[in-house]
Amino acid sequence: MQDSALDHFSKEYYGQTFLDPLGLAAVLGLGLMMLLVPRRHAVLPMIIMACFVAPSQRISVFSLNFDLLRVMVLFGAARVILLSEWRGFAWRSLDTLLIAWAAAGTVVFTLLHGTAAALKFKLGTSYDAIGMYFLFRCLVRDWDDLGTLIRGIALLSLPVAAVFAVEWSTGRNLFSVFGGVRELTLEREGRLRCQGAFPHAILAGCFWAVLLPLIAAQWWETGTKARPVLVVCATLATLLIIVSTASATPVMATAAAAVGSGAFVLRWRMRAVRWGLLAAAVALHLVMIAPVWHLIARISVVGGSTGWHRYHLLDQAIKRVGEWWLVGTRSTAHWGWGLQDVTNQYVLEGVRGGLLTVGLFVVIMALSFRQVGSLWRSAEGDRPRQVLAWALGVSLFVHACSFVAVSYFGQITMLWYLSLALIASLGALPQPAA
Repeated sequence: MQDSALDHFSKEYYGQTFLDPLGLAAVLGLGLMMLLVPRRHAVLPMIIMACFVAPSQRISVFSLNFDLLRVMVLFGAARVILLSEWRGFAWRSLDTLLIAWAAAGTVVFTLLHGTAAALKFKLGTSYDAIGMYFLFRCLVRDWDDLGTLIRGIALLSLPVAAVFAVEWSTGRNLFSVFGGVRELTLEREGRLRCQGAFPHAILAGCFWAVLLPLIAAQWWETGTKARPVLVVCATLATLLIIVSTASATPVMATAAAAVGSGAFVLRWRMRAVRWGLLAAAVALHLVMIAPVWHLIARISVVGGSTGWHRYHLLDQAIKRVGEWWLVGTRSTAHWGWGLQDVTNQYVLEGVRGGLLTVGLFVVIMALSFRQVGSLWRSAEGDRPRQVLAWALGVSLFVHACSFVAVSYFGQITMLWYLSLALIASLGALPQPAA
């Protein structure tokens, strides 16, 4: 699904302004909305943009590509500065790690390729990482802000599910008017792989699989009688979107969300669970003829799944660690047939930035999980807040599982930085004793 690194410099719409009247109206309207709405609603325009405008819509300035989500970051930054919403910002270790990860990735990737195009590409991804992450850190500050955001996303899931249902029934993608997505929906093994405004069906499904635990957690929130109805409808809408993508990775991501949510009853025994899973993996590795990661190849949820490709990619990355550990590698095409398609975020981090970048990436995830643990422990006695804190961890777990089978690009990268920012912002609040 994901192209090799150099392919990112040669999309047909890169380096040029590609903006139709609908896209222009969307970015101006949503940008104005971001500037004017109360702070707790200010992230929602970016979610709307991600769900309804294809990422090919962009403005090029001196060959620098600003897709419309990047333009929205500029609107958000203007808001934060003009309204002084940066005041009260509490610096966290996760903030430092994210900047270090972005900087290391930029330096190493540029050294590896030694071209201006490589530098421009990594500056763009670093702009996404740092700009989106710190914008969300400034806009979402407490539990009330998080609840408002999730309820907005739950409402948004309903029209998104409606357009996915239209695509599923007609085989035509309504978002093709923006360019960057096909008009006729791709079909595999007799199943339509709906993608909406997202660059790939897998990414569309994973996007909503990450949000599913947060939406479901709203069931425990106290409020109006209509809230349970919204949660049920939004959950069904989200599941419809995931099913309509006809992709194994989103289905497995949804299963991971279910397992993570069910583990709530074992929350005080998670240390034993983690060590038990590690021991089981080691035991399987010792008794299996193939390595334990060969289990990836045996997973086939929908027809036409490419589990073997994902196993082979990971296997070759482990065997060829001497090739990429220092500064990555220019290409993975020689690793095997089809392996220029790096469908594993962990492998992609190593391929683009060596062990330093992938190491920082893993540490970011580990620190985030640790912070989630502190959040739900400190909320003991407040069940709605404890469930919501656990749901943040489940969403992070869904990201971690999805990374094994897909590498992020397009709108879902925004959701990754939003997840990290939510955890960091809530971790910056004064925590009561557990």
